[in-house]
Amino acid sequence: MHIHAYKKFMQIPVGYALAGCVLVLLALSADGQSRVFLQAWQRFRQLPQLRHASISMEVMDASSGQVVFQYQSQVGLAPASCNKVFTAAAALERLGPGFRYKTLLAYRETIRSHTFIGNLYLIGGGDPTLGSWRFPSRTPENIWKRWITLLRSAGIAQIQGNIVGVDHIFSTQMIPGGWVWEDIGNYYGAGCAALNWHENQFDIALQPGAHVGDAAHLVAVKHQPGGLSGERQMQIVNELLTGEAGSGDQAYVFFDLTRPVIFLRGTVPLDAPPDFTIAASVPDPVLYAAEQLRDTLLQAGIIINGHAEAVHLHDSLPSLEEMTILDQVYSPPLDSVIYAFLHRSINLYGEALVLTLSSLEHRPATRETGLEVIHRFCRQIGIDSTAVNTVDGSGLSPANRVTAHALVTLLYQVQHKSWFNDFYEALPLIHDIRMKDGYIAGVRSYAGYIQDRKGKKWIFAFIVNNFTVSAGKMRDEMWKVLDAIKHSQPFAAK
Repeated sequence: MHIHAYKKFMQIPVGYALAGCVLVLLALSADGQSRVFLQAWQRFRQLPQLRHASISMEVMDASSGQVVFQYQSQVGLAPASCNKVFTAAAALERLGPGFRYKTLLAYRETIRSHTFIGNLYLIGGGDPTLGSWRFPSRTPENIWKRWITLLRSAGIAQIQGNIVGVDHIFSTQMIPGGWVWEDIGNYYGAGCAALNWHENQFDIALQPGAHVGDAAHLVAVKHQPGGLSGERQMQIVNELLTGEAGSGDQAYVFFDLTRPVIFLRGTVPLDAPPDFTIAASVPDPVLYAAEQLRDTLLQAGIIINGHAEAVHLHDSLPSLEEMTILDQVYSPPLDSVIYAFLHRSINLYGEALVLTLSSLEHRPATRETGLEVIHRFCRQIGIDSTAVNTVDGSGLSPANRVTAHALVTLLYQVQHKSWFNDFYEALPLIHDIRMKDGYIAGVRSYAGYIQDRKGKKWIFAFIVNNFTVSAGKMRDEMWKVLDAIKHSQPFAAK
C-alpha cells in the first residue's frame, strides 16, 4: 500500500500575506529557554527548499486559549488530511459518539418450496465500514456467514430473481468535485455511496520483472468488479514497469470513464516483496456490493436465476413498507468509526460522514449540504466563516483552504465538549505528539496537542504548501520545529 502524492497542486503565492504576516512571542521566559524554539523556527524559515513556499503556524495555550505564537496563521492553505479534524468534530457533535449506521437485507415477493421468488435487496444506509477488514464484526467473511445462515435457516435454496444493491439516500455524485484524475482510480480516491463494501476497493497483486525497465507482472486480482459471471468484468491493462530497488510503491490505477477498463501505470520496485499488492477503487460501490453478495451465495450453493443490479437515486424501487426485512446490520458506534477515520486517515469515511451529516437535514443527501453543516459548526465555536473553505470531508482535494488559526481554534474549543475524550484518543500519536498529519503533493500539515518539557500542554497547527524537497525530508524539518516545543519551555511565563 502507498500514500499517493498529487502530481498537480494549486499554489498560493507566498507574497499573498507576507506584508501582513505577524510573528508573536508572548510571555517569554527570563532564562532564555524560548530561544530554543526561536532558533529552530528561524532555521526552518531559512531553508532554501522553502524559498517559494507558503507557511502558516499558530500555537495556543491549551488552558487559557491565549495565542503565544503565530506566523501567517490567517492565510488559507491546503490542509491535506488535517481537514479531517473538522469533519470528525462536526460528526461527533451532530451525530453523537453512539450513532450507528444501519444496512438492510430485504425482499418483496414470496418464498415457495425452498425457492425465493423475487429480488433480494441490499439497502444501504451510508455505512462506510460494511465489509471492512478493520472491524472484526464487519469483515466480509462474518457478514456473508451471517446472511448465508439466515437464508438457509429460512429454507431458501434458490433465488428466482436479482440481487439488488440500493442507494436511495445519497446523491449520485460519489466523488467530490476537486479530486484529481491521478487519485480516483486508487483506493484512497474511492467514491462514497449509501451502500459501500470492503471500503470500495479491491486488491491487485504485482511482481517486478527481472531487471529495471522490464515489464512488471500482474499476478492476481482479488474480488475484481464484474462478478464471477464475467458479464461486466472490468478489463485491466498493465503498463507497469520495474523500478529501481528501493524506489518504493509507484504503481497507480487510472480509470477509463468511457468503458470498463483500468490502466496500471508507474513502477514496481525491483526488490518488491512476494506479497506486493496495491488496491484499486471500485467505480460503482452499489453494484459491487450486489455482485459480491451474488458471488458469495453462489459459492455457498444457493442457486440464483438472476444477476446483480444497482439501484441509484433516480431508479424505481418498491417502498420499504412493501418489503419484508430479513436482517438489519449495524455499524460500530461512531466513536470507533472516528478512531479509524483519524488514525488510518481513511478518505472514504470522511466523505460518508459529510453525506450523513447532510442526511440529517436534506434528502437526498448532498455533499454541499453536509459541508454547510460542518461550516456552521465551525461558526458556532467561533471560527470565522471564511477561514474554512472546503470541498470535501477528507482533505484529498488540493482545492481545500483552511487557516492554521481555524485549526487551533477548533482544537481548543472541542476540549469543552462531552465527546472530547473520544476525539482526542482518535488522533494518532505521531512522533510522541497527539496530532493529525496531512500529506498531498507539495503539502505537509500537522495539528494537535503537544506537551513541553515541563508537561505544559499547547495546541498547534503547522502547514506548509509548495515546498521543493521530498515529503519525508519536509516532515523531518517540521518535526525539528515541534521538537523545539516538546523538549523545552518555549512559551513559559516569566
